[in-house]
Amino acid sequence: MSKRQNWTIIVLFLLMIFIPALITLFKPDTEFSEKENRVLAQMPELNPEDIFSGEFSKDYETYLSDQFFARDQWIGLKTAVERGIGKQESNDIYFARDDYLIEKHSGVFATAQAQQNITYLTSFLEEQSSLLGTEHVKALIAPNAVEVLKEKLPPFAESTQEDAYLDRLAEALPEGTLVDVREVLARHKGEEIYYRTDHHWKTLGARYAYETWAEQCGITVLPAEAYQIETLATDFFGTVEAKVNCTVKGDTIEAWLPLEPVSYELTYNHNTEEKRDSLYDYSFLEGRDKYGVFFGSNQPLIEGRTEAGTGRRLLVIKDSYANCFVPFALQDFDEVDMVDLRYFNESLKEFMSNGNYTDVLVLYNVSGFAEDTSVVRLGL
Repeated sequence: MSKRQNWTIIVLFLLMIFIPALITLFKPDTEFSEKENRVLAQMPELNPEDIFSGEFSKDYETYLSDQFFARDQWIGLKTAVERGIGKQESNDIYFARDDYLIEKHSGVFATAQAQQNITYLTSFLEEQSSLLGTEHVKALIAPNAVEVLKEKLPPFAESTQEDAYLDRLAEALPEGTLVDVREVLARHKGEEIYYRTDHHWKTLGARYAYETWAEQCGITVLPAEAYQIETLATDFFGTVEAKVNCTVKGDTIEAWLPLEPVSYELTYNHNTEEKRDSLYDYSFLEGRDKYGVFFGSNQPLIEGRTEAGTGRRLLVIKDSYANCFVPFALQDFDEVDMVDLRYFNESLKEFMSNGNYTDVLVLYNVSGFAEDTSVVRLGL
């Protein structure tokens, strides 16, 4: 190879490194990634304390990763290369059987936060059970696809300790308060109960979980044949796909619509001047975050009043796994309120004291519960 060829290769290599870096440096920062459905890191504040502690370096690394020029395209190229050389995972995502992309949740269950959240939940359930009775106070901490769909994982996939964490929950929580849906979901693992490209369960999985919870609460639910299943979308690509940006078939999103629905009215975030009569915000089907069609995505507070005439009033403290679960409850309760502690800025105790609830349900997916720093607010 000639000297000129050597220099050409060196120059091209440097250009590949420095041109994207320079574009990243001078381009306006992006605040939100629609593809990943999350807020992106912004330039950290420069101060001596964070510099000497190393916090600034850590935050700046995250900032560069989030704001890097053509980030999605680079992620897709990385995934294509890794799959091309036979890797069975990328960016904490397994390339599983039947075109499933399954998140590993590595290390989530071994943290101090994960253990603290068990303690917070235990105290909350003990207090509420003493007021309402165990039959009316439950926690449904749903397993993720990595636990239920183990047969679809690549050979020699490592354990995430999710099953062991759920066992710890079962041991710690007051007797009779945990609704363990691992068994019922495992019985139906051959059906589409989780999205292939997203971390949520599908409406069918939520339905099986609802039936299990309702039975433990003494509620007789509408049979499946009393619903019409409507396909809302066939081209949904979720948060798991966004982490690897590879070519896969889109998911379907379904809604179970009762043939004889109970009338209801929804109030969002105390805005009594604007009430809604639909559980579905169809505008989300036009964008990437199609799962937001359920209740218009996550909200701090949604209060639902129905004409079910059962005399029961339910409070659901939740993450987004509840969004396709709660529609079933509107058939069985006079009131169904949802609080998402990640966004809810009021005192939970004060809010509950004014609610006169007969039933309380804490509903999270297990990895989300283990790492959610807002669970501490169960006691506030």
